[in-house]
Amino acid sequence: MRPKSYCNHWLHYDRVQPDFSRLTWGRDFVLYQIFFIPTGKEMTMTKRWIFVGISCVFLFLISNCGKPGEKELDRKELVKINGFSISQEEFHQMSERQPLEGKMRLLEEKGLRDFLENYVITREVLYQEAKKNGLDKDKEIQIKVEDFRRAMIIDALLEQVLREKSEVTEEEIQRYYKENKTLFTEHLEVKIRHIVVNSEPVLKEILTKLSKGENFEKLASSYNIDRTREGGGSLGYIRRGQLAPSFAQFEEAAFSLVKKGDMSEVVRTPYGYHLIQLEDMRGSALRPLDQVKEKIRFFLQAKKKQDAYLAYVKEAKSRAKIVINEKLWAEEEKKREKPKEEKK
Repeated sequence: MRPKSYCNHWLHYDRVQPDFSRLTWGRDFVLYQIFFIPTGKEMTMTKRWIFVGISCVFLFLISNCGKPGEKELDRKELVKINGFSISQEEFHQMSERQPLEGKMRLLEEKGLRDFLENYVITREVLYQEAKKNGLDKDKEIQIKVEDFRRAMIIDALLEQVLREKSEVTEEEIQRYYKENKTLFTEHLEVKIRHIVVNSEPVLKEILTKLSKGENFEKLASSYNIDRTREGGGSLGYIRRGQLAPSFAQFEEAAFSLVKKGDMSEVVRTPYGYHLIQLEDMRGSALRPLDQVKEKIRFFLQAKKKQDAYLAYVKEAKSRAKIVINEKLWAEEEKKREKPKEEKK
């Protein structure tokens, strides 16, 4: 016997069969409960309408609990935190300001979502918390913010002023190379000894002793962590290209030493911290321009930029009206002289 339908005459059970295999909990279930109410003499019309009313309320709640707060956002608003809105365009600008490594992580969908939730939203929430605590009105913080603002503006100015002042031509590189050949003449072989340790505190201790005039060879015999300890750190004669690629910086430092007894800066390799001392050299050769061209370019770019910076500062100062209170400055100098006298 066909079940009786309590819905409108156009909605017949035999024409609208529910597909239980596709029925999901929530809206579909409630719709089914509304339109396919079980029959039975024990269910009165009043009870039936109460049931329908409750089901409708439940349906309304389901339809509004999926994405809370979305109705509060405008079409271009991506997120709103306590009334503060961040648009999609602002979000794009924040992502573009990230360093290259950060941008690579943003290429993945999950990375972009993490950036939104764990950086953009978190930063704004913490900023609002800081404002609640009155930190935005803290004088020390305001001074730091003002200093940072000024520094950013000055950097922008210098970038604008010096933009094309550091360009270096091929002719300039060649001229510098020809006029300074002694800078690019190096020894074919250098005889060196080194000190090598793997601890920064020990390195500092050695540097202190060297500054006091202690003997390099004796310190190498006491501190070296490799086999050269027995020979006072001696590595004998080496040629350029003789060492492994991981010692490229070590080799460069060794061949940059000019006079016997010269000592290098600290060099870091996979084995530890090195100090190199030049003992002897033999033979010489002028390094080809191709090998040193980029070094020359970098040096000339930095020099041109520095010269342009100094010239611009001099010109800007000449246009400005600058008055120094010399009397007050003299008092300031006296204040600084007193502590020096007390120390004596």
